[in-house]
Amino acid sequence: MRKILRVVGMITWYGAGLFMFLFWLGAMRDWLGCFGVFLAIIFCPGAVIFPIIFWIVEGFFPVNYFAIWGVGIIGMIVFGLASED
Repeated sequence: MRKILRVVGMITWYGAGLFMFLFWLGAMRDWLGCFGVFLAIIFCPGAVIFPIIFWIVEGFFPVNYFAIWGVGIIGMIVFGLASED
C-alpha cells in the first residue's frame, strides 16, 4: 500500500510541476511569440513572481496556477509520508 501511495504522490507531484511549466510556456508564447517560448525554456518560472506578472498582464488572478501548485504540494506530502525512510 505504501508503494502505491508513493507512486501516486510522485506522479501527482511531478505532474503538477509539468503542468505548471506548460502553463508558464503557454503564457510566454501568448505574450512574446516564439521568443517567449525560448525565454520560457531558458528561465525557469518563479513561483512567486510569475503569478503577479500574469495578473498584471492578463488582468485576472491566476487561481488555477495556485490550485495546481497546491495539488503538487499535496502530492509531495503524500510521497513523503509514504516513504519508508
